[in-house]
Formats: sequence, C-alpha cells, structure tokens
Amino acid sequence: MQRNLVILILFVFHCTLIAQDTICMNTTLKHSIESKHLNETRDYWVSLPLNYSDSLRYPVIYVFDAEWRFDLIKNIAFDLGAHKKIQNAIVVGIPHIDWENKRGQDLTFSQSRIEYDGEKVDSTWYNATNSGGGIKFYNYLIHELIPNVNTNYATNHHETLIGHSYGGYFGGYILSLEHPFEVIHIYDPSIWYSDGEVIVNFKKSKYSKHTKIHITYQPQPGFHKGKIEAFIKALEHNEYIELSKAFYENDTHNGLFLDSFYEGIRKTNQ
Repeated sequence: MQRNLVILILFVFHCTLIAQDTICMNTTLKHSIESKHLNETRDYWVSLPLNYSDSLRYPVIYVFDAEWRFDLIKNIAFDLGAHKKIQNAIVVGIPHIDWENKRGQDLTFSQSRIEYDGEKVDSTWYNATNSGGGIKFYNYLIHELIPNVNTNYATNHHETLIGHSYGGYFGGYILSLEHPFEVIHIYDPSIWYSDGEVIVNFKKSKYSKHTKIHITYQPQPGFHKGKIEAFIKALEHNEYIELSKAFYENDTHNGLFLDSFYEGIRKTNQ
C-alpha cells in the first residue's frame, strides 16, 4: 500500500530564477569537482526543493549510487517536502566513474578475504583494482564535496547520508571516523565485508555524536543477516544513537530500497 503511494513520481519540470529565489520544479543541476584527494574529476548532481530560495537554509540529503538511486530519491523527497511530510531538502546525488571497479574502490576501506555468505576468498576477489580506496573517497566527500555544496547552495549544515549495500557499509564504517552527518540511512549494508570490521571499529570508537540511524535488512544469506544483527546490537547499546530499524523478511537485497527510503526519511527528517 505504501509503495503505491510513492509511485506518483517522475515529473519533468524546470527552474525559473526570480531575483534570488528559484521556483524549482525538480530539475537536475550538474556540477564537477577537480578532486585532489581522488586525483580526478568527479561529478555530482543536485535537485532543489519546491520554491527554493537563497534567503532560506535547507538540509541536504546525500545519495550514493546516484546512477540508479538519484532520480527515485529526488522525486520522493521533492513530493514529501512539497506536502510538508518532511523538511524541504536539497538532494545531492553522488555517481561513480566506473561502476564495476570504482564503486568498490570508493565505498570499501579494505580488501575483504570473506564473501557475503561467509565463504573465504583469496586476493583475486578483492584487491587494489576494485576495493580498499574508501579513505580517499571519505576525504573527497568530507573535505571537497560537502564544502562545495555548502558554497553553492543555501544549506543549514544538517546532512543526511543514504547508503545501500556497500554504501550502507560505508555509512557504518564512518561512525568510527569524524563525520558531519546528523542522519545516516543504512539499507541492507555489507557488514559482512572483512568479517564485520565495521562492528569492530565502531565498538572501539567510543562514539559520542548524536545521530539518527535508520537501518533495514533482509534474511539472505544467513551470514550477511547475522552480521547486520550484530551491528544493530552494538548500535542499540550506544546512548548517542537514535536507532530505527526494519526487517524485510519477504523482500530482497535490492527490492527493499524503495520502502526503506520512504519509511526512513519520514522518520528521520521531520
């Protein structure tokens, strides 16, 4: 039922500038950054809320895997904001240069020797060509992308991060690092990666930043599910984290994304 409610998206509109106001009808604005941390040019995409104005300040929703997820999220966020179900927000999509290799390099911090089902693997599976570049991407995100967005748009420095699978692992991993996010969404995250290093690092970190976390997951395979549930227990024991969670017993790794965002953004971005 709730899924039917959100299939009201995919409008094609335009933005009109009037003085310093932008009467925004949900177009996509594209930017590029010459990244020193990644040593390459990176793009990012922006969607503005209805009646965006430079005289106001807006929260920002950052979306990993923008190639697949940005259009979906920008339209849902636009509609929910326009109808006052959530705060009007700027949506920033973060695409990857090369999906097959760069995505893994960007979003993982090590080279795993274990797979999502618990099977041990050798260095031909995860190596420098497809994984382990997360700290560079983290520095790009924190020190280049977010400041660039704050310079170009009227933001209020309230940031939400949306990550699924490897992106969810990344969102969990940065809890052990300095980060600016007030809200982190973690959908069916790859907590299995490197045998649960996210959990180990989080427990060592003595986390003390007030953060809302929305985490969702599904049951397959059992090793993957078990690691997520161990991570949830660690999060539940931290007084600084406001946790919401949902288990999609009859859904799939990719199938849970839409409902995860729709339900999660209404809970965390009021």
